[in-house]
Amino acid sequence: MNYLFIYRGGQVPEEKAEQNIRDLWQWLDELKENGYEVIRFAGNGRKTVTNDMVSDYDGDVFGISIIEADSLEEATSLTANWPELPYGGKIDIVEAL
Repeated sequence: MNYLFIYRGGQVPEEKAEQNIRDLWQWLDELKENGYEVIRFAGNGRKTVTNDMVSDYDGDVFGISIIEADSLEEATSLTANWPELPYGGKIDIVEAL
């Protein structure tokens, strides 16, 4: 089954930000190397679209991945070592239909 991981950043102290980014990329690369990550999207070109307007995105989502796992429990277990967790970051997990 495929699951959507929606990454929401935490408040990483400035002195730990550089190391946290390295740890984050290592964590993502391990997901891919172990055959879990199907595709990844991240970037700065984000917008918010409403009925009335289009504006610059100011939320906390900084990326998504599509993850292939046998169950929601397995997908959830993959998040245990996500580097943003100690700083209040979170991952929303949604089954991709």
